[in-house]
Amino acid sequence: MEKIQFELCIKVLKKFEHAGILPHILLAGSWSVYFYRYYFNTDSYISAIRTRDIDFVVPIPFSLKNKTDVAKLLEPLNFDVEYSGTHGLMKLQNPELTVEFLVPEKGRGSEKPYKLPDLGINAAQLRYLTMLTDNTVTVKAEGLSLTLPHPAAYALHKFIIFKRRKNKEKINRDIESAKRVFMQLVNSPDRKSIGRVFKSLHEKWRKTIMENLRSIGEDRIIDDIESNL
Repeated sequence: MEKIQFELCIKVLKKFEHAGILPHILLAGSWSVYFYRYYFNTDSYISAIRTRDIDFVVPIPFSLKNKTDVAKLLEPLNFDVEYSGTHGLMKLQNPELTVEFLVPEKGRGSEKPYKLPDLGINAAQLRYLTMLTDNTVTVKAEGLSLTLPHPAAYALHKFIIFKRRKNKEKINRDIESAKRVFMQLVNSPDRKSIGRVFKSLHEKWRKTIMENLRSIGEDRIIDDIESNL
């Protein structure tokens, strides 16, 4: 199953590269965790594919020189458009994978999907995604150049959002994934990036991260953050 999902993911990414989309979006979620192996470049980092969902974060404002219909682009890979929720959020579904687009929530936010006419789709608006779009890394993998959230941003983002989850399994998965990436970063030459990314965040967000970590007894992670400021 993992091999099938991985091969399909690469096909999706290559479609996006050919259409000129890939350099302008972030591969996020658990698939970014998988591709961090190319960032850390060490045998000590191990991460299996954990989900069938591929999330792409689109920075706002967004525009492409050549507009693309993402749904038509992925039709040859057997992806169909499905709509969910009262406002018709679009997802692209394949028996093996689901592709979804996300944008940072602006202002007071909205439950309505954000229209991305240059891609022919709409996207879910979520809080805190600017943490990811403002802090990125680029890795070379499978002949592709992929933009990912910086590992520090990924971990800190998980540390701030896990309390917003309702599903206990997803909460535990978020915490586990964030801790794995965070500790790998602590033991890497790029450990100081933890402090840099943390200091770039809004003061209220920094406070929430620390409170959330204290609530689960992660004093060691708090110490690691503070020692790298």
